[in-house]
Amino acid sequence: MSLSRQFAAALLLLTLSACQQQPPPPEGIYPVPDTSFVGRRLQQRLTTEQADVAVIFIGGFSEQVLTHLRRVYECMPPLPTQGKQVRAFYAWDGGRGCLFFHSTSLIQRDLRAFLQANPGADLVFVGHSYGGSAVMDVLRHLNTPHGRTVVVTLDAVSCRERSHPRERAEGVDYWVNVYCEPYRHFKDLAAAVGGPWRECEQADLNIAFSGKERDRADRRYQHAQPLPLFEDRAPGQIYSAYEHMVSACNRLHVGLKKK
Repeated sequence: MSLSRQFAAALLLLTLSACQQQPPPPEGIYPVPDTSFVGRRLQQRLTTEQADVAVIFIGGFSEQVLTHLRRVYECMPPLPTQGKQVRAFYAWDGGRGCLFFHSTSLIQRDLRAFLQANPGADLVFVGHSYGGSAVMDVLRHLNTPHGRTVVVTLDAVSCRERSHPRERAEGVDYWVNVYCEPYRHFKDLAAAVGGPWRECEQADLNIAFSGKERDRADRRYQHAQPLPLFEDRAPGQIYSAYEHMVSACNRLHVGLKKK
């Protein structure tokens, strides 16, 4: 098969997989994620409405095309915490789509506006690939008072030199870092080139998956599939990254109104 035919076949496969109907989101998620073909490629920006917790998902380089983290955003149930929760979903660069002149300024601006309307609100971040480094970049620039901060990075990748070294942003109360190695899938090539974080010394917890092992869907663990990295329990781990995140939120009393 010629290279052009291989490319066309890969593009068709990608389109067909992207067109598959997604199951409806769990009840209680607000705002309700748009699961249409076009809607899955749009950002859900953080609003300034009254809330006690903001749960913010930040996807990686090709998120608006391949929707890797989108499924986590759509299927993760509401956190079992008190107070009103709102969700937001961003591309790693705020949707600008420019690799060489990236910026998280849009996410920073929306977050500051939310915190000005909700002083003391708690923050929960889930970032995948470049979205993992974007989470820390956003928090390094955040000087607006807020409550507790819980972060989950899923096989984070550095965005140029800005995110080196892999330092914990000030004000992060708990950080779960998940990574996968060795890479064994062609879809993971971009992550390998981009600069995977792997184990981070400053994380409160590192969870490692092996690309030699298979998830519940009988696929090898890989960078391009963050949902199993988030939901599955890695060998030697009693809890999944999601369960550790929920536990941290409970210990830190995320969502409780501050006096």
